[in-house]
Amino acid sequence: MKGVSMKKYILPAAAVIVVIAAVIVFLTVPKTSDQSSETPQETAARSAEAAQAGGVLEIPAADLSEDEVTFIRLAEDSKVELLARMGEDGLPKIALGTCQSCNGSPGAYYTQQGSELQCNNCGLTFPVSVVGEESEGCHPISIDPALVDITEDGITLKVDDLRGYEALFEAVEEH
Repeated sequence: MKGVSMKKYILPAAAVIVVIAAVIVFLTVPKTSDQSSETPQETAARSAEAAQAGGVLEIPAADLSEDEVTFIRLAEDSKVELLARMGEDGLPKIALGTCQSCNGSPGAYYTQQGSELQCNNCGLTFPVSVVGEESEGCHPISIDPALVDITEDGITLKVDDLRGYEALFEAVEEH
């Protein structure tokens, strides 16, 4: 009879041990950072922010895509936003993340909808391939080519040069 009464306690005792072990593991295993689940845009933005030391912004070509635009904030204390992508010619492309036509409006910034960018002010959409290309109208504003060093390895810009574009972003709302 003693063996029979012990059997009814084995399964509950094993369950309690498993639960305790799970709680101990949960509490002692270091938490993984969110970086492992970063999108390519977040990785590039983080890389660009980290590379600003010394007043130079470096955007590695390896972090850019032909069909996805990378949105990069110049600095935490700046509203200047850059759009970067990999061009069909294999070279990185860059532009300011505000609209030539809508600039001055709070919604004069872009979001990506699939393979297109959309101006959040007027709603115009266009392919991401216009980023870094000269065009007029509701398109990203080009950066003075003299301020940009573009190589196969990426894009290098001086942060102080880009701060000259701050006035273009004064009215743009936080997003």
